[in-house]
Amino acid sequence: MVEILCPHCEGEIELDDDAKGEFACPLCDGEFEWGMDDEEDDMDFSVVEPSAKRDILHEYTDNPAIRITAGSIFATAMGAFAVFVALPIIFGGLFVSSLEGAADTGTGFGAIFILIGIAFLLFFVTGITFGVMMAKGKLSALIVCTALSAIGLVGTIISWLVSDDPDAECVEWDDSSFFGECLEYESSMGNVPIFGLIIWTLLIAMNVSMLAVPQLRYQFD
Repeated sequence: MVEILCPHCEGEIELDDDAKGEFACPLCDGEFEWGMDDEEDDMDFSVVEPSAKRDILHEYTDNPAIRITAGSIFATAMGAFAVFVALPIIFGGLFVSSLEGAADTGTGFGAIFILIGIAFLLFFVTGITFGVMMAKGKLSALIVCTALSAIGLVGTIISWLVSDDPDAECVEWDDSSFFGECLEYESSMGNVPIFGLIIWTLLIAMNVSMLAVPQLRYQFD
């Protein structure tokens, strides 16, 4: 029990130790509260300020050597393809066209080869141009170079699949005719454009890494 004084008549009143709430004084019938302030004091309304979000900002350093090297490699590869692929086709077409003119055959195979060579040359010159732009840090040029690399790889694979293999081995021979005839060939690895496949694959890997790796992607704008 606890003894308190009535706030009205100051008479002594006995209450239980855990008594809380509103009470009426048995001496003067005055009403008063007891234990309510303690309950409010016990309640902890601590306000925790929300912690600020931790924004992790990576500051990458500008390294021009990365984009210059990548752009130079791509432009050089396109230039090599132009010299060793496009120009021989054009010169070969000119030679065939001159032979057709001398023999007066009326065919246009030489002109076809020339047009194909010019198309290849335009493709590779475009690659050289965007390779130089990539070396200057242009993101759009990097995207175009990636697309050109993919086109080059697909074109190499298609040209390999549709071309004849001169080194193919005959695995099934038909002797029913006088001269005989091969019914089935087994392709050899001699016709696989390994060099072209490797070059285009490496160019694609280089360009994709420039786009995917943040440190490398930062070098372009």
